[in-house]
Amino acid sequence: MANISVYDNNFLNIIDANATPEILATADYNFAHEAGVYVMDSNEVYFTSNRLGDTSTADQHVEINKINLSTKKVSNVNPERSILLANGGTYNSGQVIICSQGQRDIGGSIVSLDPNSNKVTTIVDSYFGLKFNSPNDIVVSKDGCYWFTDPSYGYEQNFRDEPQLGNYVYRFDPSTNNIRVVADGFIKPNGIAFSPDERILYITDTGYIGFVNGNINFDPMKPRTIYAYDVDGSVLSNRRVFAVIDVGVPDGIKTDVKGVANFVFAGEGLKTLVMFAEKIIYSINLKVGGALISKYKAEDVLLLDKAAYHAT
Repeated sequence: MANISVYDNNFLNIIDANATPEILATADYNFAHEAGVYVMDSNEVYFTSNRLGDTSTADQHVEINKINLSTKKVSNVNPERSILLANGGTYNSGQVIICSQGQRDIGGSIVSLDPNSNKVTTIVDSYFGLKFNSPNDIVVSKDGCYWFTDPSYGYEQNFRDEPQLGNYVYRFDPSTNNIRVVADGFIKPNGIAFSPDERILYITDTGYIGFVNGNINFDPMKPRTIYAYDVDGSVLSNRRVFAVIDVGVPDGIKTDVKGVANFVFAGEGLKTLVMFAEKIIYSINLKVGGALISKYKAEDVLLLDKAAYHAT
């Protein structure tokens, strides 16, 4: 039985307090780290591994995998061209949208992956010629614009050159090719998610976790905070603290630390919560369809419009 911590009884309308996560798949390495993109047509969830290879140098790589929720089979995805250090992702118009963090002197980018052909198409790869750092998490608004975070973790984790830009949040409009910074003032912008009506945008700052000479470093004086913004078209305003996490960081479905589980809603009515915990994949059935999600170390956090809950 799962140990459910409830801070608001409305949470019981969403999840069965007696529910137990089901293990869907396991591996002997950190194969289930990020993304979690549900493709309804095939009933598959695409996800990315943690950094593999020699993490003390730039000789690192990331796997893209997928799990079929009907057969529980995990298989490797082989894009037609490399998606360098793939990280977070989302779904849009039949395509799996992936944050490519770049590698060495190749900047980060946002790309689309066709789940049928494995064709890769670059959506945006620079800010007026300046290279992105290492794009981390992304959402697509109803008007087709891409909103994504771009922390400098790639440089700190040894696989990217020195940053040319700050730790910003961007909005890219493919209809006009307009790219703009919509939010700054972060140490490490990370998770990003809209409220269902897209009137609020949640962005997490995981500055609490950094890397010194490639080694993980925790700084209690830096943020582990979920911020909320009001959204008016392409403009964000009224930044306020939504929550400060007391254990680990609020990482959304993006960059992890050891022990974090990532999430995606899938299945009929989006009522199956699939959780990625590095070497294990779990699922748990919900009473209602999916909503906003974040998480922090070892404790699962759900952002449901204006409330935060977690389960351990």
